[in-house]
Amino acid sequence: MDTAQLRTATQAEHAATEGTVPLMSPSLTLAQYGDTLARMYRIVRAWDTWAAANAPDDLQPILHARRRAALLADDLHTLGLPTPEDKDIPHQRMQSTRVEGDPRAVFLGRMYVMEGSTLGGQLLARHVEQHFGFAEGHADSYFRGYGDATGERWRQFKALLEELPQDHAETVIASAKNMFVLFGEAMIGV
Repeated sequence: MDTAQLRTATQAEHAATEGTVPLMSPSLTLAQYGDTLARMYRIVRAWDTWAAANAPDDLQPILHARRRAALLADDLHTLGLPTPEDKDIPHQRMQSTRVEGDPRAVFLGRMYVMEGSTLGGQLLARHVEQHFGFAEGHADSYFRGYGDATGERWRQFKALLEELPQDHAETVIASAKNMFVLFGEAMIGV
């Protein structure tokens, strides 16, 4: 599959979702930061749960090492905030809005959004560290992603997408768009 096509086809959804995350605001308060982390936890936890149940067998090992909800829980605890409970809408929406098509293509479309967030997270980590005077990795471990391995893990994931036949592109794109919408809904509290 052509990953440039995927990036181009999902630009509008990516921008809309990015607009729901206020972390680059120069007036960001610690309370807003904590609220944003809590909202992100809800959707990342929903993704981790859905992905564990729906990942193709051959992707389970790499997926296990890419679960990130625990990082958000640690960041919330560092800030003295509770971890949201799992009884919320993102879990339900993750189950009920699945795109139809080849299961691997559906899975990789959603994973594209979650893995792509690790790249932007590097920039966010530097910003919140500077903005709040945090030490590296203090209350922003989620945004640190996979640390020095972030770029390599992205390349590995991109290779998985590129192995897909081009005739699965529509399913991957639809699934990625769906995941962007779900992420955005969680961020605005739908």
